[in-house]
Amino acid sequence: MNEPEFFPMPRASRHCSSPLCAWRYLPLALILGSASSSALALDVDLAPLDQSATTFVGTLEDRPLTLELLGQEAVTGGSRVFVRINDRPVTLRLPAGITLAEVDGQTPVVLTDGEGRVLLAGRLDALGRDRTLALADALGLLELDQTLYGAQKQAMAQNFRPVTQRIDATMAPLGDGPYQRPPGISVWSTAEIGDLDGDTRSSDYSGDGKVALLGIDYRYRNLLVGVAAGKSEMYLDGKSGGHTDLGGEMVAPYAAIALLNDRLVLDATLLFQDLDGSARRDYLVEGIDLDGDRWGARGAATYHLPSYQLTSQHRIDSSLTLGGTYLDDDVDGDYLQAETDYGEETGEVFAGVRLGADVFTGRLFGGLLYHYDVSSDVDDDADFLEGSDDDRTVLELGATQRLGRGVDVTLAGQTTLGSSATEYDVISASLSYDF
Repeated sequence: MNEPEFFPMPRASRHCSSPLCAWRYLPLALILGSASSSALALDVDLAPLDQSATTFVGTLEDRPLTLELLGQEAVTGGSRVFVRINDRPVTLRLPAGITLAEVDGQTPVVLTDGEGRVLLAGRLDALGRDRTLALADALGLLELDQTLYGAQKQAMAQNFRPVTQRIDATMAPLGDGPYQRPPGISVWSTAEIGDLDGDTRSSDYSGDGKVALLGIDYRYRNLLVGVAAGKSEMYLDGKSGGHTDLGGEMVAPYAAIALLNDRLVLDATLLFQDLDGSARRDYLVEGIDLDGDRWGARGAATYHLPSYQLTSQHRIDSSLTLGGTYLDDDVDGDYLQAETDYGEETGEVFAGVRLGADVFTGRLFGGLLYHYDVSSDVDDDADFLEGSDDDRTVLELGATQRLGRGVDVTLAGQTTLGSSATEYDVISASLSYDF
């Protein structure tokens, strides 16, 4: 049998900005961009990194792209082209008599990854939108989208959590107990830190998050209104040899009303956050500057069950909660003078139970909440970003102690039980004062 013949890739021009020119060196353009079957519909900008003209950097459909041309060999029935896309090895098999420069949308090709798995077998122009996104995912072009999506999922829990704890503590019907919130004005502050872990469709991350909020609210009979402001940040390390940080100042107005003799509590929280950050990857020639904003809303209905009296002075309080959360990120990334929209939407519904009891001079509380992901119902791209199991069960435990008249300090922690695509372990400390 004849040995395969290896020969180098042809040299390219110094700069290549038109889609057709880039197509000559990137025959994958049709399958990496939009669902259009025409290369003219793509926004491609590639330029050689150095004089060797074997490594190209730029963007494809505004997504960062680093393309390394490794070589080509002749095989029975055609040839194979070896490239590396965003640090991922890829092999393209061409039919006999077809050169790389002659590939178009009607050329039958076979595309395999570094482990030999077939990513595509057929004509490039036969791809629809879903197969295009799936292939772009397999080639690493959506890695940053997925990391930012993971950060958004973490933010959905992180940013609302302090306000939610405040509403639950304030609106609980505790009768004549020492921790029953009186009418009037109250100020509070919360600081929270935590470890974050998760995975997306084809990537994973770990890191940490921080939140600091200062709030003020007013309770009049069965109505509570308030606003919290502060800052939240997170730092995530990904498997692609880089990291992402994202965060900024935020404001969250909230309100709650108690009905049915304070048994049923309806609450709502709005959120706005100014986002700023950066992303670094080993395969990028420079960092990506991130900038944008985040809008969100959370609503819940909580029904407080009749208390279970242990003694004349001690009882166990319990409640059932049902609600939902929504976030919309509008984030732009600047890379090589190109601006990319990384904005996504995400949502979830949740249900759970909470328990509380006065113990000695303090109060213990805990809860178990199940979150069901509904992101694919609010964003068509969610299936190409999120992990296989993004539902999660969260356990919360905490204690409140009165330090003086109207002054309470609370320590609490939350952890994700079992396996989930969005996991975290956090602890928080809160201080409140009732005027």
